[in-house]
Amino acid sequence: MSPFISIVIPFYGTADPVLLQRCLYSIRQQGMEEGSYEIIVADDNGKGLGGARNQGIRQATGTYLMFVDADDYLFQNLSYCFSYLLKYTPDICSFQMCEVNRAGVIPRSFNYKWEVYGSGAEYMSKNNFMGTAWRHFFSRSFLNIHGLVFAESCFHEDEDFVAKAYCLASTTLITDYPVYAYFRSSSSIIHERALQVRLKRLNDFQGMISRVRNLLCSLESDEKIIPMQVKALRRRLNFLTIDYIRQMRRNKCGVREINHRMSILKAEGLLPLSDEWYSWKYGLVYPVVNAYTRLFI
Repeated sequence: MSPFISIVIPFYGTADPVLLQRCLYSIRQQGMEEGSYEIIVADDNGKGLGGARNQGIRQATGTYLMFVDADDYLFQNLSYCFSYLLKYTPDICSFQMCEVNRAGVIPRSFNYKWEVYGSGAEYMSKNNFMGTAWRHFFSRSFLNIHGLVFAESCFHEDEDFVAKAYCLASTTLITDYPVYAYFRSSSSIIHERALQVRLKRLNDFQGMISRVRNLLCSLESDEKIIPMQVKALRRRLNFLTIDYIRQMRRNKCGVREINHRMSILKAEGLLPLSDEWYSWKYGLVYPVVNAYTRLFI
């Protein structure tokens, strides 16, 4: 009998084996029946986090698949979600995460919501969200049908993977039920501050945006264009472009460097930003970015 859930844990390089054991313990203490789940600890074969996750996808045999980073862990009662997965059979289910700084944290209990969307594009066209793979259950058959894989040997491989998944997904389930404990570790790759790493992160973010843009262009040129998918990706690209500009500031780029990177965005048609009122926060930011673009780019 195939397992219901495959749990993929990338583990490679300088990852902490103690934290990995904590992660594994949190899974094995879930009380799930033997054979109903499988754990895949995946090596990257020198291809980074995306390579390790792709290795896990290839090895997985479960109906659903989820990704857990080795320095994080799962809260108890994961199987509570399974009845909803069986009821709605979504291509994607997004759940809640809680940031923690130690083991044993228990999320506060309240009335959890379960919202069903007819498509992932419908959800993405109305909402901003964290583009992290570890915040989702994915139908394995859905990933295989569409050939969804992560970009390898780069940072920000989650963002375009998740955007493409939402774009192509049919039934999509969204809940605020807490599943994932995100452990803020100083050794995590997202907290590295070396100059070479910071520049690679910026360049990889630019590369990720280009991949999402290429997907949008391919959808727009398709004779069987689906307007909701185009609308959703356009919204997502505008938010990713803002995030990229924030990354430039956060990584202490000089004015000349910022202008150079923004000129590339402009050449690719990503600036100026859309004047759609996506949210009040977006409404505050886009006029400033567009004014700067007109004056200096």
